[in-house]
Amino acid sequence: MKKSILALALAATLFVGCKKEEAKKAEDQTQLEEVQISEKVHYLHKLEWVAYKTPDKIGVPGTFNDIELSGTKDSGNIEQDIKDATFKVVTSTVNSKDPLRDEKLFNGFFKLIAGDITGKFVDFKEGKATIDITMNGVTKQKEFTYTIIGDTMVLKGTIDILADFNGSTAFNSLHELCKDLHAGKTWTEVDINVEITKQ
Repeated sequence: MKKSILALALAATLFVGCKKEEAKKAEDQTQLEEVQISEKVHYLHKLEWVAYKTPDKIGVPGTFNDIELSGTKDSGNIEQDIKDATFKVVTSTVNSKDPLRDEKLFNGFFKLIAGDITGKFVDFKEGKATIDITMNGVTKQKEFTYTIIGDTMVLKGTIDILADFNGSTAFNSLHELCKDLHAGKTWTEVDINVEITKQ
């Protein structure tokens, strides 16, 4: 009888011990996951566009205050980290550091473009970045050049408002609105410069 009681006591002790060990493992795993989440790599990003006016092709730079970058990874390779990531440019936040110009750009151009600008980084290979850009309801695959300096990727490319995105309505509106200031010439090309930096 004493042996039975001792056996039951031993079994109970082992059972409780196992349960405590399992609970500790689960707690440790949760803490590990929390650390991994807290140490998730973030990317800082900025975009500058340069549009052109007058027959002398004078550049007018600007940016957007609200640009979202989603779906980055942490592989240790910046190209792999950004591949398949998506972006959204909120066009109502256009910023050329001139409030009067920004009002014209928004009301005379971006309001006539369907939705915001979105896209996806499709591939990076040998200094060439393949990027899907959706603007005015049109998705166009564009090739940008890129270089990597430390933890920063610098991308450069050009889009054409008419040839790439069927933006004649918006373009003509802006051209007429700024015709005198532009000396009768508004260029359809816009240069894009992007920097993405691992934080």
